Amino acid sequence: MKPIIQLDITALTFPDEPEPALKNIKLNINAGEFIAITGGAASGKSLLLHTITSAAPKFYPCAINGTVTVADQNVSKLPLCQMADYLGYMMQEPQNQMVNRRVTDELAFGVANLNLSQDEIEHRVNVVMDFLGIRAFSDRTTDALSGGQAQKVVLGSILAMKTPILLLDQPTAELDPKTSSELYRHLGRLNREKKVTTLVVMDKSGAVLKDAHRVLVMEAGTVKDFLTVSEYHKKYGCRKNNRRAKPFQVDERYDVIKLSGASHTYKGGITGCQPLDFSLKKGDFTAIIGQNGSGKSTMLKLIEGLVKPSAGSVELFGTPVTRKNVGELRRRVGFLFQNPDDQIFCSSVRDEISYVLKNKNLSAQQSEQKIQKTLDLIGLAGLEEMHPQRLSRGQRQLLALGSVVINDPELIIADEPTSGLNAAQSQVVMEKLAHLSGQGVTILLVTHDLAEARDFANRIVVMHNHQLALEFEAPKMDNYLNDLVRLELIEGGDF
Repeated sequence: MKPIIQLDITALTFPDEPEPALKNIKLNINAGEFIAITGGAASGKSLLLHTITSAAPKFYPCAINGTVTVADQNVSKLPLCQMADYLGYMMQEPQNQMVNRRVTDELAFGVANLNLSQDEIEHRVNVVMDFLGIRAFSDRTTDALSGGQAQKVVLGSILAMKTPILLLDQPTAELDPKTSSELYRHLGRLNREKKVTTLVVMDKSGAVLKDAHRVLVMEAGTVKDFLTVSEYHKKYGCRKNNRRAKPFQVDERYDVIKLSGASHTYKGGITGCQPLDFSLKKGDFTAIIGQNGSGKSTMLKLIEGLVKPSAGSVELFGTPVTRKNVGELRRRVGFLFQNPDDQIFCSSVRDEISYVLKNKNLSAQQSEQKIQKTLDLIGLAGLEEMHPQRLSRGQRQLLALGSVVINDPELIIADEPTSGLNAAQSQVVMEKLAHLSGQGVTILLVTHDLAEARDFANRIVVMHNHQLALEFEAPKMDNYLNDLVRLELIEGGDF
């Protein structure tokens, strides 16, 4: 079988970096193959895709010693825009890939540049909207989408192009489990029936392995292994049950968060969430799960004071949240955003970690001790002077965690904190949150990872159709599988 992608890279280097970011890669991908790509943070997974698209070095400032060939074309000799004739590419951060104001326009943008008839353009857009279940918000503005909704829209715009090659960087990282299963099933069908060559950087769930032919394991910028799926399972094994055993110290007398009939409606009459009655006790570790667009993000915005309740009230630490006191209350809260780039703004890892300490009365020695302890915790010791945007997505997630933890918050609100992390890194993040919970810090976790919710939280709350639909003790999740199927969170037998 003739390779459709060929890489022969001796070294890919960035300016002022002593070591190559990619090195010694000789790789052939055959037409019609479905390849899953895995590896730790900064192992080169995303950069490998950038190299295939030729964005590196045409967009990212690097030098390549070697050649990359796609469909018999040396990509160095093709304009970057012409690569869209050969492949569709999805970034880790879908919001960075959208260019239009309306969802429908975004879905049609790429197809409209293919000189197709209006009927064909509309047909392709309708097909992807129905498949991804996004017709309900097709007229919404793209900046009003949740992370998962944005991911679906970008995927739809790529699938509508019908390119012979798909490069997808963790395409389900922000999708609920049911939608993730549907997406991988569709990608598998495209691969089998249309022979679409597919390369997917897989998330920690490993669900893509059901349809993959081979697994490419990256480590330190090179190919560590290139195995069949069965060989990969034998060598690397499956995800272990990491259920925590330490009991929670929950103070039932004290509400850290209290929502009383709180709802919010966005401009244009779009429902964010229906009236919610919800409380979180001191020392509690509650996980909120639900489909994309179920109202989880709006609920967090109400708690954080980013939007006002259209009805009802919101209290933090026993105090009603108002415009005057929201700033003071937020100082007691640590926020982990869905996208770490929304909260990282300094020019070095060290500056980002230490920024919050500027307003604390600590000695230089005390500050340094806290900085080093935090860097060791998140695994970024030795990278103090690196610019955060040179870090991988997973490392930036860990950096965001460090910038929160160093401030000793009473409450941590974590919105998909392990998105973009591999299983080992996710374990580090979740164990740290569990450790803080054991010390009396209250944790509110929003996640699509049902296993994380079960293994680390003490309570799980399910949102469905913009309201709270179900609540149960986390270790008893297996008793509620039929309910999770009914609420369209999982398919029968998925969990």
